[in-house]
Amino acid sequence: MNAQEKYQAELKQSDLDHHQPTAAAMTGHIISNLLVHSLKISQASLFAQGSASLFLADKATEWLNYEHEEFKRLNHLLVNNGESIPTTSKQFQEYTMLEEDGSSKYLAGEQQLFNLVKDFDTQILFITKAITLANDENWPELAANLIDLLAWIKEQIRVSQSFLGHDLKEGLYTEEDDDDF
Repeated sequence: MNAQEKYQAELKQSDLDHHQPTAAAMTGHIISNLLVHSLKISQASLFAQGSASLFLADKATEWLNYEHEEFKRLNHLLVNNGESIPTTSKQFQEYTMLEEDGSSKYLAGEQQLFNLVKDFDTQILFITKAITLANDENWPELAANLIDLLAWIKEQIRVSQSFLGHDLKEGLYTEEDDDDF
């Protein structure tokens, strides 16, 4: 097969994997969410004002570094196991479940920060599903990596919610919110 034929076969397999979710397919969503979230963190750290700008001045670089390293780790785990990864802007846009809005940079700093918290929370849905699938598929190194990511995200939510003066789960997803996932 030539390069184009290999890529078309990859796209076909990816489509199948997303309709009958696999750990790799769910991890593709996580990878895409990490990329988009990193862009949103960068934007908020540049435009947030007020006390949120101080919080982000302290946290944004840490978040970006962690998410960048996690992005690389997950890509390597998938490729090392013969799985495909998102590689084009179109795929990242298709697989992310985080919402983007260029006007959000004009929101109050606390709202920009809370939007990042809600994005962390959205990522939990995909991570927990991927952990279950990785365990079902006997893929312990992926499950272990995702468990570490899950613990890190939960800590970032706690610290951010505390800064915002919110209860831990205030304004975040609950199972009663959406039965479609």
